Amino acid sequence: MEREEIKEIMISWVILSISFMIALRFISIKFFAFFLFLVAVSFLSHEFAHRQVAKHLGFDARYEVWYLGLFIALISSLFGAVFAAPGAVVISSRYIFQESRETLKEAYTKISAAGPITNILFGVLFYILSVLYPHYSYYLIPAYHINVWLALFNLIPFPPLDGSKIFFYNVKIWLIMFFVSLILFLL
Repeated sequence: MEREEIKEIMISWVILSISFMIALRFISIKFFAFFLFLVAVSFLSHEFAHRQVAKHLGFDARYEVWYLGLFIALISSLFGAVFAAPGAVVISSRYIFQESRETLKEAYTKISAAGPITNILFGVLFYILSVLYPHYSYYLIPAYHINVWLALFNLIPFPPLDGSKIFFYNVKIWLIMFFVSLILFLL
């Protein structure tokens, strides 16, 4: 990971942490470290999942920040929702023209699905923990909400979001992921 990529990830991480803190109405400096931790688990895991699956499949992968997306995240948080598109993992491959269309379709689906699947799994985990340990729900429910929101938001089927790529390459997988996220969101 290059120095510039690390800087861009850290900027995105901090801005998203502040955005979720505002949106979920935890507006106090005492919650800043807590939200840094929550967003580290949620956002960083989401982006690293994309990155690692891409690398595993032989692609080069790098996170690139979208500063307008970060600005919109901050503004939207004032209205109780986070426009969670701070950047994206950009993939490329030296071998892209040697691969069959079906192989690339499958690879892009896996790479695009990795982030939202990570958030769905964390969402389920934090929900179960909040039910099993209700005295910690004050901390677990925000973690649940952040992960479910990141999954659902990223599954919207409009470019450049993950959902657009999954929908384009495999509608069945998109439907399953979207409805699981929607059900979790409505709990």
